[in-house]
Amino acid sequence: MKNAKTLAKSITTWEADKEQEEKQPDRASKDNVEFCNLIFAEAYLRGASDIHLEPFEQAFRARVRVDGALLQVAAGPLDDYPQISTRFKVISNLDISERRRPQEGRLRMIIEGRSIDYRVSSVPTLFGEKIVLRVVDASELRGDLTQLGMSQRDSQLMIEAISRQYGMCLVTGPTGSGKTTTLYSAISRLNQLDRNVTTIEDPVEFNVFGINQINVRRDLNMDFPQVLRLLLRQDPDVILVGEIRDEETANVSFQAALTGHMVLSTLHTNDTVSAVARLKDMGVEPFLICSGLNVVLAQRLTRRICDYCKVQINVTEQHLAALRISEKFAGQATFCAGRGCPNCNGSGFKGRVGIFEVLPMSSRFKDMIFKDASIAALREQAIKEGMRPLRVSALAKAAKGLISLEEASLFVLE
Repeated sequence: MKNAKTLAKSITTWEADKEQEEKQPDRASKDNVEFCNLIFAEAYLRGASDIHLEPFEQAFRARVRVDGALLQVAAGPLDDYPQISTRFKVISNLDISERRRPQEGRLRMIIEGRSIDYRVSSVPTLFGEKIVLRVVDASELRGDLTQLGMSQRDSQLMIEAISRQYGMCLVTGPTGSGKTTTLYSAISRLNQLDRNVTTIEDPVEFNVFGINQINVRRDLNMDFPQVLRLLLRQDPDVILVGEIRDEETANVSFQAALTGHMVLSTLHTNDTVSAVARLKDMGVEPFLICSGLNVVLAQRLTRRICDYCKVQINVTEQHLAALRISEKFAGQATFCAGRGCPNCNGSGFKGRVGIFEVLPMSSRFKDMIFKDASIAALREQAIKEGMRPLRVSALAKAAKGLISLEEASLFVLE
């Protein structure tokens, strides 16, 4: 495995960021540049999704998020932190004189010949500015949804839903569950020369050729509903609304979905059926939900067992009973675990895989929504029609040896 110090020496900023860096030649010494590049190198080699720079009373630390868990990669005295944070702000095109207000920016680094984009956020804390960099990797986008971890059946349901001329497709889940990656993977299938594809985001995540991307600017009265109304005059075919947060955004999105546009968006709920209840709580009328909603997808990200140290394990009857797993199912399964090796830093896990729950809108299900059926009744009907809950999806991946039973148990006990 390549050494981080060796890799750090070859890291450079993108050409556009170099111009900004050269405007502040005295702000970052050679040692600071090397220290910051070392953090980028550690994050790159570990496959991190985020970099955290955190100042405290006497020291600061740098941590990276790998497969959902934070690991410390560097630290130093607090006196050194202003120069370190300034270095990150300079190359992110942030205002280095402003330390009292939050700021957002973007950054691009060249590592091993690859162009790596980062979304940067700076927030004042008690002892300085905390800076978080989110890795934005467009190479993760997959036109084939099965490569994200979706089953063939669920992938086909999603493709059928987004291939219609109009309607709403919702992706639900907590922050960091990969919703935006799934949506961009979906619209990448629709990004063709004969379609006008536009996104409204806060902020724009992936830079994709052929897609018109708009940043929300509340300071200019450009929030989601305002931009969406203006966008409808731009002859769109496909619209991605970054997130439905309020009644106005929800209703404008559904009106767009019912007037000949394909609308994709996200919602923060635990599962697919709860999304229906959430829309009702926002004030969306049941007839709009029934007429406009094509499909709801709920998802999570869970750690994948390291392929280099994966071993098959035996599971006790007591453990199976606690997880409500039948002996018949266990007899056909291949449960595995990771022993820990240098490739996974001893954790036994390497990478993450998606757990999905897809709910298509059948005529019977729409009738129940219109008649104000309970969440429990709706969930029972969805499962009867073939929907695989998150629990079943997680256990199926555990049975194939992709994820551990411990990871799957998080969904079993939900």
